[in-house]
Amino acid sequence: MIKDESEQAHKPQFASAPGQARKTATVEDSLAAAAELKPMVGSVRRLARERRAALAKRGKMALPPEER
Repeated sequence: MIKDESEQAHKPQFASAPGQARKTATVEDSLAAAAELKPMVGSVRRLARERRAALAKRGKMALPPEER
């Protein structure tokens, strides 16, 4: 579960500017993150497909108790 950043304590990006507000990522940072996450996409899609198939076959009882 992803938390809203506005609820988190402020962490300064640079020691020289502790009061600086959070900024959006640069294009380079975004591309680097996307390249890092790309290999996980296939496995996540596979897990989601298996989960949907189990739900279709056995209903809600196919889920682990903490997800029901």
